[in-house]
Amino acid sequence: MSDGIYVALSGALGQSTLLESTANNLANASTDGYHRVHPVFQQVLSAAGGAASRRTPGVTVARLQVDQSAGAFRPTGRALDASLPDDTWLAVSTPRGERYTRAVSLTIDPTGAVRTAQGHAVMGETGRPLQVPPGTIDVGLTATGELRNVDTLVGRLRLVRFNQPQQLLQEGATLVAAGGAVPTLAVNPSLTVGSLEGSNATTVTSMTEMVTATRTFEAFQRVIDAFREADRRVVSSVPGSLG
Repeated sequence: MSDGIYVALSGALGQSTLLESTANNLANASTDGYHRVHPVFQQVLSAAGGAASRRTPGVTVARLQVDQSAGAFRPTGRALDASLPDDTWLAVSTPRGERYTRAVSLTIDPTGAVRTAQGHAVMGETGRPLQVPPGTIDVGLTATGELRNVDTLVGRLRLVRFNQPQQLLQEGATLVAAGGAVPTLAVNPSLTVGSLEGSNATTVTSMTEMVTATRTFEAFQRVIDAFREADRRVVSSVPGSLG
């Protein structure tokens, strides 16, 4: 069997992954704080040697990469909403450990715990969840990432940047895990309070990418079918074959 069919198969699998990630981007085009994901492909070259060491050429998906570009900021006028600077993330506590989000729309529950709209506890700069003291009113965010009312500093958001943001792993619509990246506290962050960051995935772009990926997938499928037909003809031409 020709190596060509394996090259085409790897291409089809790659386009399938692209279709899946693009469909997810399209579904979240209106989700605040969502960052689009796209597969990063890696070329696989054939290797010389025996059967045990031989690699089939083609492409493989090296990773799914989170797009770091910011979405458009939408004004809300709410004191507990904020849009973050590029490459800055808010740390939150989840059952799976610390995760990071750019969907900064905060609430204060009846116990005084500060939470995101998705219900995750918001981490403070000290590494502990932020807690608003009883009786504290008119709490809001500041441009420097503080949570306070007029007279009292409640705490500072744990805002981080990553040394290798390409290693971030998407978890759901608005969370990422650090993966192989190392978070460090953001220096002099500048928040846009009273606004929310929209999705950086757009409907038009995602639909265009889906059409392109679908056509490419179908092209690879036709190549695979052609190789299979060629193999069938070779087998059927061999004397004594059952083809």
